[in-house]
Amino acid sequence: MRTISTYSRFDRHIAAHVAGEIDALLIAGPPGNGKSYAYEQALRNMNYHLFRARRTPIKVYNELYDNPDWPVVFDDISALLRDDNFLDLLKSLCETKRKKTIRWGTCTEKLEGRANSFRCTSRVLIVMNAFPKNRADVMAILDRCDAVCFSPTKKEIIARMRNAFPKDAELIDLLEKFAILPSLRTLIKARQWQSSKHLDVVEELLSECNLPDAVHSLIRTMTHYPERDWCQRYVKETGLTERTYRRHKLLASQIIDCRETQDACPNVRTDAGTDFAAPLPDIRTVDPVFPSNSRNALLPATQKANSLAAQKG
Repeated sequence: MRTISTYSRFDRHIAAHVAGEIDALLIAGPPGNGKSYAYEQALRNMNYHLFRARRTPIKVYNELYDNPDWPVVFDDISALLRDDNFLDLLKSLCETKRKKTIRWGTCTEKLEGRANSFRCTSRVLIVMNAFPKNRADVMAILDRCDAVCFSPTKKEIIARMRNAFPKDAELIDLLEKFAILPSLRTLIKARQWQSSKHLDVVEELLSECNLPDAVHSLIRTMTHYPERDWCQRYVKETGLTERTYRRHKLLASQIIDCRETQDACPNVRTDAGTDFAAPLPDIRTVDPVFPSNSRNALLPATQKANSLAAQKG
């Protein structure tokens, strides 16, 4: 399974599938990043089968039988993947040949007069948050598909938001500045919080998307010290492992990459020595990129963010 991290490449995969260049496409990736929205837009002028959640295998068979050449989309079908009848049906649908034979193993009244086999030319799109890999028959489906893992960076998500929802520029500015990793669904929730008379949108955003304290610590280190010191400082300050450092570094890098201005690092030493005794300021309380979780502490950061936005305006 290949990994793609840009919406441009993701959109090209969807377009190639809709154009018939990829018969069976499987896309797995974190929720809320626009996977469903993308195929809904691409197929909006076409008839297609859409199967979600707990549709029974026999219902899937019957609907495919009635329109055997329509494109097929399976969205969030983790429960169905535990059903042997569905797995057999899906393996047949994802065969690499253009014309496929789909069979139902027995004759049953649930077929409602339909034959227990038919030929189809349907293209198949499977969209999931995560693909289970603990069963050989499930892996057989993965092998039949052009499978990609879609994992966009925060910078990509913010750019997608700006392109798709230009009227939400103020909210998107907040999502960009704060040390959070949002999804497209985060923006939809933020609209409701912003319009509420009872909720504080900043407080809710931070609660919804808060990062571990260890990531905040690493962000401070990465913006104040040279790269050669990052891992050692992270392990010393957090007590966590180098393996966790590498994982958290990916998150911290995304946050830093979205900062509009890269401030100088006043605490970086130019000599070869390393002064681990020098404390770092908790910039979550003084910088809009790193606000704290306290509502009272959020106020100065929010005011600063608004001031910066006003200056740009």
